[in-house]
Amino acid sequence: MTAAKPNQTMTINAGTQVQAVTAAPKPKVADGQAALLALLKVEADARDASNERDLVFLIANETRKLTRARQIFVLRTGLRGGFEVRGISSLPAVDRNAPLVIFIEQLVARHGKNKALEAPCVLDLAAEPDGSVAEAYPFRSLVWLPLKHGGNVTQGGIVLAREEPWAEQDLVIAKRLTSAYAHAWRALTGGRRKRTWSLSRWHAAAAAVVIEALLFINVPLTALAPAEIIARDPFVVAAQIDGVIEMITVEPNQAVKSGDLLVKLADTTLKNRFEVAAREVQVAEARLKQSNQVAFTDPRGMHEIGIARAELALKIAERDFARDLLAKSEIRAQRDGIAIYSDKRDLVGRPVAVGERILEIADQASLEVKIDLAVSDAIALTPGARVKVFLDSDPLTPWTASVKRADYKAKAGDNDVVSFRVVATLNPEDGRALPRLGVRGTAQVAGDNVPLALYLFRRPITFIRQWSGL
Repeated sequence: MTAAKPNQTMTINAGTQVQAVTAAPKPKVADGQAALLALLKVEADARDASNERDLVFLIANETRKLTRARQIFVLRTGLRGGFEVRGISSLPAVDRNAPLVIFIEQLVARHGKNKALEAPCVLDLAAEPDGSVAEAYPFRSLVWLPLKHGGNVTQGGIVLAREEPWAEQDLVIAKRLTSAYAHAWRALTGGRRKRTWSLSRWHAAAAAVVIEALLFINVPLTALAPAEIIARDPFVVAAQIDGVIEMITVEPNQAVKSGDLLVKLADTTLKNRFEVAAREVQVAEARLKQSNQVAFTDPRGMHEIGIARAELALKIAERDFARDLLAKSEIRAQRDGIAIYSDKRDLVGRPVAVGERILEIADQASLEVKIDLAVSDAIALTPGARVKVFLDSDPLTPWTASVKRADYKAKAGDNDVVSFRVVATLNPEDGRALPRLGVRGTAQVAGDNVPLALYLFRRPITFIRQWSGL
């Protein structure tokens, strides 16, 4: 038998053979000092973090080195009260729609009932349904550690995940780190303890009386609706005969003068008809001349003279009618202004009937406001009611206007929204250029004065009445 070395123990096998087994080396003092230095460095880095993003990244990645966790999720209280994943170890950003992120948030929310997340707890995956993300997640052992410092309310936490179950000694360093993280996070967000105010019964009664009195103050009932700058009393250029538009000689928003050619209709048929009518007049004149010559020698020629004169008058009338139709194939401006229409390509080649609108001639200095007030926002309006127009081109400087008229019947507008058409007269201002035709914006229409309670709760009251039928 040989002597064993100091770091070996003697074991005897079933065949009475002696075998030396090497014992585990004792931890060195240098390893413990390195771990302590690493812990102190992480705490110092957490308190030196300049923003929340750096702190979350530090929590998600540096904590894993000291706790032997395979993956770490950092959660923070969201706007809706639940916990939201802010950081994941080894990932630069968090995808809010990722299945794993949604699963972790739902798992923490289920365990958070009855304030179970105020203290460290194990997140059980056994109750998760089959086919969920938990079934494919490789790290089956999850533990929740709240980010809580002193007696403050828990505003976040971390989830540590790995394959082996967590023991109490495994979480000693992690618990210390969570306290340091909570302190650092609270310092970054400037969290302060909320001051609680206590109201006496007299204060509550006085506040109720003041609120009730305010609700009965009369204020003008207003509504918002889309608005557009239009021309006041524009001249409508309509087709005077049936035909096909051959040419538009003016561009949209082009200035025109009285007598300028605007629209030309196809006139091939009209020209031929006029030429034929002119030739028929010449024939009728020749026939009348022949009847006059015959009347000198034959008394029966006097009878034919009357017929020839009637035929000549008929042919002259047909020629004049053809000339008038040919002249109406060219539409000219009746007054000065600017031409208003959408697109020349939409008009050229389109057949038109008598009286069909083609374009408009508007005076740029005479403007109105067209307002489409939706049925749901309809209020009682009277002529002269105050209107404030906020144009999209200059929303900071509103225009004032007054209601001129309002339709009594609602119709479907451009966006298939049933609304009442309201027309308001725009009030010009000295030294300010008038807006351009066609500019859109939002109009605030003011109606009669109503109590403040009706102004604030008009929509809920309308809904309740429609739902209940009262």
